[in-house]
Amino acid sequence: MRDNTDNIAISVRGVSKIFDEGVNAFVALDNVSLDIGSNEFFTLLGPSGCGKTTLLRLIAGFEQPSQGQILLNGENLEQLPPFKRPVNTVFQNYALFPHMTIAQNIAFGLEMLGRPRQEINSTVDEMLELVQMKALADRRITQISGGQQQRVALARALAPKPKVLLLDEPLSALDLQLRKDMQIELKRLQLETGITFIFVTHDQEEALTMSDRIAVMQGGHILQIGSPRDIYEHPQHRFVAGFIGEINLLRATTGKATPEGLELRLGEMRGLEAKAKKQVSSGAKLTLAIRPERILLAGQDKEPLTGKLTNVVYHGTDTLYHFDLPDGQAMRARRQNSDKTGPEWKIGDTISWSAKPDSIAVLED
Repeated sequence: MRDNTDNIAISVRGVSKIFDEGVNAFVALDNVSLDIGSNEFFTLLGPSGCGKTTLLRLIAGFEQPSQGQILLNGENLEQLPPFKRPVNTVFQNYALFPHMTIAQNIAFGLEMLGRPRQEINSTVDEMLELVQMKALADRRITQISGGQQQRVALARALAPKPKVLLLDEPLSALDLQLRKDMQIELKRLQLETGITFIFVTHDQEEALTMSDRIAVMQGGHILQIGSPRDIYEHPQHRFVAGFIGEINLLRATTGKATPEGLELRLGEMRGLEAKAKKQVSSGAKLTLAIRPERILLAGQDKEPLTGKLTNVVYHGTDTLYHFDLPDGQAMRARRQNSDKTGPEWKIGDTISWSAKPDSIAVLED
């Protein structure tokens, strides 16, 4: 939860959700608590079945918690049906009306709320400007592309000026390049409107690209909440480290204390140190997480840590080196191709490597 409780849009307090009963009971959420700030782009990230969409539906009012509370600006939402909550949702399939024009789709929700016609027309113009579709206002939904339909769905959801906008994997149906374009567009819309966005996705790149903070979920629990940089650079759990980006997960044994914190051994190899967040006894077994781009490669015998090169994969901007450690563990190191003066290794070569203490995460399993 956030340390500063001022200016909190959504507060989830000890929420659990159990579907069915008896032997068929399924715990979708298990005692989940978090705070989401006003004007924040907050992402619920995790694999299918982790509980992220269930939590979104609870905030929207489509489901009720089995226990716990959900507060909006300090007020309990439990008694409010979905249509009375100052919350709107953008679904995966957009749910647009194909027989209506773009402008009519955006106006529909405002009409259902009984807003005056002058206000409706003014808001529709404002939303068309916001999503950069004013020239297409009179086109029908069947006459525009998937990316344009996504913008219309966003405009319709934003038109009533909700306090919170919920987005349930809205980019999943788009092709790769359009999805990347819409990631930037979504962040722009959130910044311009100042509305709290709660975004659900299983795509790590989407989460890292757009979010102010990310909650990584697994099995109905939140494992870690932090900024994209915190989640990527300092994972606290093995699952978080493996789920976000490319990672080396290594079995290690602790040695003596060092000025940097902790000596680590990979089999018989020494020469690796990490900053330990808590005291660990000598000889303890633990898991290390090191990003491939944090591995520093050198020529043979330049460092006490070595490995035998098993594969070299050229990616254009960088090259990925696969190598095996003497104890049999596999590692990967990524090196930018901007430096053309470095050595060219061949499969079978023994190479030396190192990693700075602050680039190594000691994980909880």
